[in-house]
Amino acid sequence: MYFESTITIDPSQLTNIERVKPTKAFKRMLYHLTMGGITEKEERETFTAISILQQLNKAFMQKGITNVIRLSHDDIDFYLDEKGLKDDLKEAFDAYELKIDHSMSTYFNQLVLVLEHEDDSFKYLLETKIAKNHKVGKYPIEIKLTGLLNDYGADNKTVEKNLKGVFSSQENYDEYKREKLHYFTNFVNDFVLCIQKSIAVDDLNTEIKTKIVIPKEKVTSKHNIKRNRGSNYYGVHYGYYGFEDYLLYSMMWSSVGHGYEVTHTDAYYESDEGSELGHLEEVESTSSHFDDSTDFDNRSDLFSSDDTTISDNSSASSSWFEFDSFGDSDSSSSSCSSCSSCSSCGGD
Repeated sequence: MYFESTITIDPSQLTNIERVKPTKAFKRMLYHLTMGGITEKEERETFTAISILQQLNKAFMQKGITNVIRLSHDDIDFYLDEKGLKDDLKEAFDAYELKIDHSMSTYFNQLVLVLEHEDDSFKYLLETKIAKNHKVGKYPIEIKLTGLLNDYGADNKTVEKNLKGVFSSQENYDEYKREKLHYFTNFVNDFVLCIQKSIAVDDLNTEIKTKIVIPKEKVTSKHNIKRNRGSNYYGVHYGYYGFEDYLLYSMMWSSVGHGYEVTHTDAYYESDEGSELGHLEEVESTSSHFDDSTDFDNRSDLFSSDDTTISDNSSASSSWFEFDSFGDSDSSSSSCSSCSSCSSCGGD
């Protein structure tokens, strides 16, 4: 089990985003994205995207989130931290400056910045995507914030022992989930308020999900955790440096729970490569859904036969940079006076 929040900015509110001139590393990124023979409209669109990325980075810094894992431009990685470096934003942009060439600067479709963070409760992964074109019903600015539980360690025997305590009774299971979800929700709400302080927008949409992983094969150690290195995938199953230690309990969660009688409620299920299986309001841990001694296809078919909910995959698209008032905006930044961390994370 882990928790996932998707934070999006409503396109109807994008006209309220203050257009801020890029500075330092972000100015360098803008330079390399616009040095080719692009049109004035494309340069303006890129300018706006970089401005937004810079302002989001300000919110990250307010929360003490400074460790970059990945920087991608149109699905091409220009920086990928495979050593666990700390405070490496400069290294990421240096790598970008060295690798981008003239041909890459002729257009821009999507920028992705992936960061990591850790506190006493969670190991966080934050995927920030800024898209020029987006599916209808989707939003051009999306931050997916994943919280992997940070209290089990990397040894499978220790993980199993602790999980047995969680699954020992319905009361213990529900209380554990309630407590962890409370901590995660507080972190998300606090982060959202810091975004509102950094970017002048009136509306942010936030969704929080409980996720349960159904591995295709039984996982007994972090060494047999699968990686998803597919195109355009940036999530927790990618195989980022150091994340296997935190993913192990998620890989073992449904398997260990299958030996106990508890009820999973309001959870979203996925494979160990991040493929969505569906949402179930209620299912018993003893169900065949979680029997890893059976073929995975048979288990995934069970989700298909249930009354599950899968996110919309509409293929229609539109462009969000066509709003005319992306120039000077007279709206002011939303206050985050109720943000418990903004006073301690540096403010402006």
